[in-house]
Amino acid sequence: MAMLHIIRNSGFTSSALTQCLDMILPQDSIVLIDDGCYNLNHTLLLKTLTEQRDITVYFISLHADARAQRTTNSLFIATTLTEVVALLFKHNNSITWS
Repeated sequence: MAMLHIIRNSGFTSSALTQCLDMILPQDSIVLIDDGCYNLNHTLLLKTLTEQRDITVYFISLHADARAQRTTNSLFIATTLTEVVALLFKHNNSITWS
């Protein structure tokens, strides 16, 4: 059962990212939203993604832009809030980490 993990806080100021990565399973997906977009540059997330290639990470592009966060890393997929609604229906369950 694939789960959608929604991360709203920065891993630099919160334990939400660490807790999520401790619980994530293969085929799960992550959405970085709000201050969670700061995790685009978090070494723990980057390390996890290079070790577990079957995890997909999305980020809300408008939220990242508002926080001056950019990435050219192909491990991340830019998305919109509208597309997140579709992601919710593609996964069996979701959890919000904040």
